[in-house]
Amino acid sequence: MSKIKDNFIVVILCGGEGQRLRPLTKKIPKPLIRIKDKSIIEYIINHFHKFNINNIFIATGYRHLQLKNFIENKYKNKNIQIVNTGLKSEIINRIKKITKNKDKDIILCYGDTLVDINLNKLIQFYLNNKNKFIMSSYQLKSNFGIIDVARNDEVKSFKEKPELGIWFNIGYFIFENRYLKQMNYHNKFKDFLSFLAKHKKMKTFKHNGKHITVNTISELEKAREQIIKFI
Repeated sequence: MSKIKDNFIVVILCGGEGQRLRPLTKKIPKPLIRIKDKSIIEYIINHFHKFNINNIFIATGYRHLQLKNFIENKYKNKNIQIVNTGLKSEIINRIKKITKNKDKDIILCYGDTLVDINLNKLIQFYLNNKNKFIMSSYQLKSNFGIIDVARNDEVKSFKEKPELGIWFNIGYFIFENRYLKQMNYHNKFKDFLSFLAKHKKMKTFKHNGKHITVNTISELEKAREQIIKFI
């Protein structure tokens, strides 16, 4: 497994402006927002290091220098490269810029999502489905009590905040280098993913552990409550 891990580069997407977290992100990039005693990006990097995956590239854009200085000071002598991929760049262009002239396979994740995903199991799933593009997913849960209603408005059943049987994308993509060529035919990452799904080139690794996404102020407050369990 250690030799296999050497064949990967990690790309962490950290270039967005985080507008839904304003005013916090007016002066700081979203990956540097702190949850308890660490910034979001620290949790992500430390998780890769925990699994001895060390060849990391960070795709920046918004407040590039601030993020670059933080990473270089926090992770001295670590194999982490920070690349300015542009302020308004689409995700697919950030990926292309980072991976240009690279011959290794890729693990790609978002810089605002905390997941206690078992990376060894993810890599093994990838090895078992080597010709597929792997997307990790998490089951959507309702924040409300759900009722099943008959035509006469009689309530047939009630479930408090149930799992909905719908799985959503949480990042942690893992794929062979050859898929980078196919990205050249698409201008947006979401269109590329839709293409893969349509042509049955993608499989999902279902994560059943913990998951925290920080897009809004309310999600940040929730993350600060959840992070103790996450750790």
